[in-house]
Amino acid sequence: MKDSGSDVSPCGKQKVVNIARVSAPTKEEFLNNYFQKDTPVIITDVASSWPAASWSLESIKERAGHNKAFIRQNTSKQDYKIGKAYNIRESSLGDYISDLEVGNARSRNSYLAVQNIKSTFPELEDDVPMPDYIGKIHMGPYLWIAVNGHYEYCHFDPDDGLLVILTGHKRVRLYGCSPAPLYPNPLGSKGRTIQAQVNCDEPDLEEHPCFEVSTCHCGEVNPGEMLYIPAFWWHQVTSVETSISVNFFFGDAGENNFITKAMSITKWDAFSHWLLNIIEQNRSFDSLQLVLAHLPDSLASFLFKEWKDKASREQIEILVQLVMDYLQLDSLPTDEDRMSKNPPPIKIRGLLWRK
Repeated sequence: MKDSGSDVSPCGKQKVVNIARVSAPTKEEFLNNYFQKDTPVIITDVASSWPAASWSLESIKERAGHNKAFIRQNTSKQDYKIGKAYNIRESSLGDYISDLEVGNARSRNSYLAVQNIKSTFPELEDDVPMPDYIGKIHMGPYLWIAVNGHYEYCHFDPDDGLLVILTGHKRVRLYGCSPAPLYPNPLGSKGRTIQAQVNCDEPDLEEHPCFEVSTCHCGEVNPGEMLYIPAFWWHQVTSVETSISVNFFFGDAGENNFITKAMSITKWDAFSHWLLNIIEQNRSFDSLQLVLAHLPDSLASFLFKEWKDKASREQIEILVQLVMDYLQLDSLPTDEDRMSKNPPPIKIRGLLWRK
């Protein structure tokens, strides 16, 4: 094991911890030493043997360049770096890669992010095996292609994650799972993730003073290496050079283990913020009243869809009370006329873009 040798935080008082690097741990070692302890780690000597390790911009352009993808725009702007705004254009993968190859202005302001390989680039699917470390897959694998110097806004995902670098290098910074030090955008912000208002490269400590007392776990992930990102942990990723990477969102094996972890004392603040952010996304829609009338079943269905976990009755009761308290409700509305066997869905709104 050795230190990552990454750069330090721009905040002089911020504690900096180098992310450990381990060579091909067994599944048991990964689970015992990192996953169950909520400890990020860079795993070397695993993905370097994948067929995808031989990818290049030219090779994937040749194999899957005709396929359409969604490309984020305005990614070099400050509003993107604090997770507030970007828009989407549809493009072929080939055209996006051609922009990167010539290094034009559009390439420096664009990002191919979180594109489902199975549905969008099926020609590449067999090159990306499922890592043994994954207990239960939630979503993925996804493809990411970033231009040299791309700064991805700091955010947290409601899943454990494995980020695998195939070409290029990425600098990573993780900040634990307490929402406060990274100043999340207001409840109701669009999308599935929670975005930070802090630009970790150039933090405004007068506006965000608590950021300075957070702990920064940092490292550099090289080709063929994978980074484990614990669920609900803030993370910020910068492409040191033009890079190709894939990631997986996953969780604990079993029928209820991930929900139990998400609702534990160490993750409760982040998890409850995430759930209430989605409730707030739906507040202005008439459909929320139907959801509230069937809230226990709608919550159970939502969590199963997201994580393939079954919440217990006691867990649902806690979450129902959380939502009622947030919405300042003494009781839930009724809906005696509904005949459908399926509860009204809780929707995550704004998955593609923010404005």
